[in-house]
Amino acid sequence: MINWFLGMVSIIILIIIVRNIKRGFSWKSRDGSELTIKEFFKNWGKGIEGLTNLQQVKTQMLGTWIVITGVSSGIIINVLTRIKNQWEWITVVLAGSLIITLTSMVGLYQRYKILKRVEDTMKEIQNESMETKGQ
Repeated sequence: MINWFLGMVSIIILIIIVRNIKRGFSWKSRDGSELTIKEFFKNWGKGIEGLTNLQQVKTQMLGTWIVITGVSSGIIINVLTRIKNQWEWITVVLAGSLIITLTSMVGLYQRYKILKRVEDTMKEIQNESMETKGQ
């Protein structure tokens, strides 16, 4: 089943690559102009550079929740479908991974709270300075 899946994914990727090369595929930017693949990734890189620390931490937290869900599911499925006690080591590895991931999530959450507080404080300072300029 895995070989079939990998084969299908490989074929789809190959079709996309051939189509892009043959047709000169391009993306459309927000202003409607067409971008080549090189221009698209250049603009994408510029956009990534503009992410704030708070946005990065939010994205990392979302990804960490996905990993926690996957590892937890793996532990549950492994416990429920053991084959003659041959898979205990997988449960141990997944449990260790879950502990490390949960610890990482706690650290990310603490970082998120600190960055959120800093951002809120900066907004308050900006609002106060705008009010004093307006008077």
